[in-house]
Amino acid sequence: MKTGKIMAWIDELPGVAGTEYPGRRDGIAELMAEAAELTRKAEELRSRAYFNACGLEGDTRRQWTAEQIEQAKHRAG
Repeated sequence: MKTGKIMAWIDELPGVAGTEYPGRRDGIAELMAEAAELTRKAEELRSRAYFNACGLEGDTRRQWTAEQIEQAKHRAG
């Protein structure tokens, strides 16, 4: 029977229930779930940062000319 667990084969080992192995496997699964959530959060933050950067550049274009902005970008590298 497939449970969707990582390393589900651990549960099939004889006498494994009384060992630390299922707990260690579950700890790995928790780390993987946390990593997935952090990846999702990082993607959300990158998206928000990009949107805010576009807004900031748009605002600067109302204050300075395109030439001044391009020169500043060139100087900044």
